[in-house]
Amino acid sequence: MFMGKMNRISFEEISMIRDLDSRYFGCLDLADPKNLEIKAIVQKTITTIQDDIAYYITKNIIVANDGSAGVLKNNSTGNTGNEDNKLHDIETKIISFFEEETLARDQFTNALCKLGHLHLLLGEYSEALSAYQKYLRFNQNNYWTNHEFIYGIGIAYFKLRCFKWAIKSFQELLYLNPNFTCANDVHLRLGFMLKHCGEYHIALKHLQLALLYTNPSTYSELHVKFQIAHLYEVQNKHKAAKKAYEFLLNEKNISLKLKADVYRQLGWMYHCVECLGEKKERESSALIFLQKSIDADPKSGQSLYLLGRCYAGINKVHDAFLAYRNSVEKSEGNADTWCSIGVLYQQQNQPTDALQAYICAVQLDKDHKEAWTNLGILYESCGQLRDAYACYLNATKQVSCQKTTIHRKEETIPMNKDAIGLTKGLSQRIKFLEIQLGQAPLPSITSKRRQLCSIEEAWNLPISLEMNSRQQQTAQMLPRQGH
Repeated sequence: MFMGKMNRISFEEISMIRDLDSRYFGCLDLADPKNLEIKAIVQKTITTIQDDIAYYITKNIIVANDGSAGVLKNNSTGNTGNEDNKLHDIETKIISFFEEETLARDQFTNALCKLGHLHLLLGEYSEALSAYQKYLRFNQNNYWTNHEFIYGIGIAYFKLRCFKWAIKSFQELLYLNPNFTCANDVHLRLGFMLKHCGEYHIALKHLQLALLYTNPSTYSELHVKFQIAHLYEVQNKHKAAKKAYEFLLNEKNISLKLKADVYRQLGWMYHCVECLGEKKERESSALIFLQKSIDADPKSGQSLYLLGRCYAGINKVHDAFLAYRNSVEKSEGNADTWCSIGVLYQQQNQPTDALQAYICAVQLDKDHKEAWTNLGILYESCGQLRDAYACYLNATKQVSCQKTTIHRKEETIPMNKDAIGLTKGLSQRIKFLEIQLGQAPLPSITSKRRQLCSIEEAWNLPISLEMNSRQQQTAQMLPRQGH
């Protein structure tokens, strides 16, 4: 800590948070009611440090340089044309000042690093990253001696899904200190990210190394083994993955949460992987495992969604709608669920309901290729070629980033594409529609009435609540099918 204004925090409060840094991440849960007192002190300390940093810069550096104070005044009066250059000039003055004032530099940068740690422990990852980056800006020559900083900025990048930078930070930390206190967590997160990036061999190495450490970890040994099993699955080593998952289910101390995840993965594998048996037997096993997953974790919207996919695959439409409805109740923000609901409505020849479901999907995830593709197919089947053309264009915009997985915290589930019909050859379809639209006559008042509202009109409809209501009504009206 630094500067006289810190006297707003008592000695006892300072003692409570003095040793807090990134190593406590995942161990100290500030959301726990038992930790309300320390959480309040952390928040108070953050406010105080921020005030002190602002005061310190203004009082001791900017005013000390002739004319520098005017830079801030200009920014506050709306003269933002050269704002970036002015802020850069301020930082340059600060760095220049620190070259002569070593003690001041150490106090200032330590305060920035502490600010990053405290934001991190509160789960405020963007704020933590901002503070860490400022620390790095002013401490480029010897930041590498501060291993807690490197770990903290790596966690912030990881939580913000900036995996390239998180991997770089964690690899640097392991090079500098292979026996870092949280090295097992570092190896686990590296394994997860490298798996996500397709570097399977290196990912497996890090996951296996994570099992060798005896240090306390924010993840259990069984969770690491689950990640290894999932790594086999994404490598299409399905028999090895199945064996690893079944091994986990035989563990006596497996948590209900992890058991639900294992059952979900096994259920989806039986649904998708042909080498695990005959289709009828596999579908039966898939339904059993997914139901066990839901029994272990009734709040799992993903397991309910996958159960709906399985029911839809064997044409049990009523059961599929029920599963999807329950999934939306558990996790409304799942674009894959809404896309699948749209598919069911389209198969039941309910184009208006299908349109609204697809709109829900693409509003939740504007890069959802399958939903845009299905929406284009729907419009084309209704003769609305201009709307279909717009949807196909949106489907091709983010092909490289298309979502073929569901993300659940730090796990991924391989998914089959949901588009019906034309999921390939979108470019050829777009070219065909361009020719058709180029030859089409201009619309007139005598033109045939559109069956569906346009994409622009549909986008602006408040449909989420309406769709949820329609789902419940449809599930009640559809006749029950035999099991």
